[in-house]
Formats: sequence, C-alpha cells, structure tokens
Amino acid sequence: MLLFYDTQIKIETKNFIFQRSDSNHITKVLRKKSGDEIKITDGKGIEWTGKLNVLTPQKACAEKIKVFKHARPNKLIHLAIAPTKSNGRMEWLVEKLTELGINSITPIICEHSERKVIKTERLKKICISALKQSNQFFLPEIKPIIYFKEYLKTIQHPALIAHCDSTPKIALSENIIRTNEIILFIGPEGDFSPYEIELAKIAGLTPVSLGEQRFRTETAALLGCHSIFLQYQKN
Repeated sequence: MLLFYDTQIKIETKNFIFQRSDSNHITKVLRKKSGDEIKITDGKGIEWTGKLNVLTPQKACAEKIKVFKHARPNKLIHLAIAPTKSNGRMEWLVEKLTELGINSITPIICEHSERKVIKTERLKKICISALKQSNQFFLPEIKPIIYFKEYLKTIQHPALIAHCDSTPKIALSENIIRTNEIILFIGPEGDFSPYEIELAKIAGLTPVSLGEQRFRTETAALLGCHSIFLQYQKN
C-alpha cells in the first residue's frame, strides 16, 4: 500500500484532505479510485490508514479506517559526516540511510573538507521520498552544518570516529556496542587531520577501523552505519 507523508496527520484525524500536489498525484498519476486504501505518516511514528472518498486533481480526501502509533526504536544511530564533494553522492547516501532507519545526520566541516555548504532542504526532500518508498514511519533529522570542533562540544552520547591514521583503532566489526544510542563520525575524502583525531580522543570518542581498504566518504558512512545496525539487531 502506498505511503504518503504529511506533518498535519494526527492520531485523532478522522478525515484527511491531501495537499493539492498529492491530490493531483493520487488521481492523475496513480489513478486511484474511490474506496481505495491509502496510508499516511507524519514521520514521527504515526501510521494512518484511510479510505479514499473524494477524488479530484484539486482535492483528494480519505476517511480513517485505523491508526497506529509506532514506538520509536530503542537503539538509535546518529551520523556526523563531512559532506561529499559531489551533491549527488551525498543525496544517494541520505536516501540509503533513510531506508536503513538512521535517526539523524549532522554535516560537519573538517580541516580537509572540500564542501562547506549543503542544500539542507534538498536533503530533507530526499529523506521524505526515501521514507515513503521504504515504508518507514520515522523521518531522519537533517541537522544544520557545524564545524567538527564545535560539534565535539555538544555530543551527549557515546561516539565512534572512523579514520585511516596509523594510530591504534578497534575494528568496528569487533567493537561491541553496549549503549542504545551512538554517534559515528566519518571524515572527508582527505580523512580527519591528526589534530582532529587528537581532539576526538580528548573528547572521549573511540577510534574505529572499517577495514583495510580505503573507502569514499559515502561508502564509509553506509558501511559504518550498517555495521552498527547489524550489531544492534544481534544484541
């Protein structure tokens, strides 16, 4: 069943009127008929199921059949990442991480960063599209871009930093994560600088390795988050 996203949907909503763009999509593209069922989420756990009862390109409406409030996962992954040089690669990563069910993404500016500006609203749209496509009910938060050094001062959860420096690291695949919430730091193509790695150690971050290969930023981020995701599923 198709899933739509709208922040206006509530548990108590009995009849929902779709925005004009969605109404047009439902009638002209999807060619839905009166009586067809449809789902809506607010990206915060609501799964609202309704039956279409009004269908015009300007106004589509649905009447509630049932509603369910999903509990937020008790194990959360946050990613802090230096934006990729290519916008397309960053958008691809955001799409895949939304499908994976990540909680938040914080773009960070590092000493070796090639990109220091991101299109936050564009990334949010990518998140929404991936949310609907993958039938997820929690929308990842895209946080404002921040300098690495400043972000270190704000972290409130255990954190890991993946880097390629020769200093001692624990293999992420072997690192047993004992907390229900964790932050993974992924640097730019030029990696974190030695100064940044030292700052991370002082801040209490655990250095980890993703393996012997060198990965692109977006590959490292997806691999790292997936490794944590699998550990959470096992534990």
